[in-house]
Formats: sequence, C-alpha cells, structure tokens
Amino acid sequence: MPTTTASAPTGAAPAPRRPFMYGYRAMTLIGASLVGLLAYGAAACQSMEGGPVRSAAEYAERAAQTERAGDGTLNALTPAPVRMSIAEKQGNASCVDDFGFDGPGVTRDEAAYEWSMDFASRAAYRSAVDHLRATWTARGLKVKDIAGRPGAGMPGITTTDEHGVRLSLVPDSYSGEPVMRADGGCVRHEYAPAHEEEDIGY
Repeated sequence: MPTTTASAPTGAAPAPRRPFMYGYRAMTLIGASLVGLLAYGAAACQSMEGGPVRSAAEYAERAAQTERAGDGTLNALTPAPVRMSIAEKQGNASCVDDFGFDGPGVTRDEAAYEWSMDFASRAAYRSAVDHLRATWTARGLKVKDIAGRPGAGMPGITTTDEHGVRLSLVPDSYSGEPVMRADGGCVRHEYAPAHEEEDIGY
C-alpha cells in the first residue's frame, strides 16, 4: 500500500488585512493635525503682527473701559487719598509697529492711564493697600505683590480684572510716590488719516 507524506509548509501565513476603518482613522488624525498646525501658525502670525485690527470705535471703548476701571478703583480706596490727580494718558515704547505690519489707516495705541495721589501718611497708604487687596481677593481676582524701592517701606499690589485690565496701586519707580495705574493693553486700530495738502509746485 503506497504511503503518503504530508507536504511541508511553503511559507508563513499571510498577514491579516487591516480593516478599512483603520486607514480612515489614520487619515482623520493626520487631517486634524494639519488643521491644528495651520490654526497655530495663523495665531502665531497674528501675535507677531500685534493682534487683530480693531475699529476706531472699539479702541475708544477699550480706552474708556480702562479709564473707568482705574477711576472706580481709585475712588474706592480706603482710607481715601488726601489728593488725587486726573487721569493721565500713558504710552508704551513697546506699542509700536516694529516690523511694518500696519498698513495705511492703521495705528497702535496703549489703552493705559495713571493717577498720582498723596495719602495722609505712609501708614494710611499701607492701610489702603491692605484694604484694596482684600477687595480684589473678595472678587476672586489674583493679587500679586510688587516690591517698592529698597528701604522705602512702600509696598504695591497689582491684579487683572474681569475685563483684562491690569490694575496697580504702587509707588512710582522714580519719585516713590503712590500712583494708580490701569492698563488695557496695546491695541491695533483703524483711524482716519489727516488729509495731506497737495503739492502744487510752489
């Protein structure tokens, strides 16, 4: 009776085919990653440019909001200063178009104000700082200490309010006298350029 021998395997078993959904998910992840990179690049580019361009009315509203925040804080100081100045508009050397991103009709302004003041005594100023710290903390704002000039004994505090306005009650770095500052940030905005006189050749 003839004998039969089993044939040896000719190779490894074929790899199982990956389901269609695997490739679909991979393509989805790649697409989402590309979208995220594009969004990040756009945000980074806008940040380099200095932010979006606001209308002149939007800048005016931001400046008014900033001034109101400073005025409200100043008028709520306890004990109150014996003298308070009116709001003085402040500038910032960093609020400029260094790279030429701003086209015609676009400028930049710092929505920032400062008030100088006098207190009856150093003790009165320190009491006002402590009271303001408690007021801000009760509103849920994060308060940061700012050291005054060494040996002057004049502390300062700062916070950022619910509208993104940075508020500070600090001794001035030059005079050492108390000042209130409200800073709404650097804003790119439209403006109406003044009409230049035409050169008529005279």
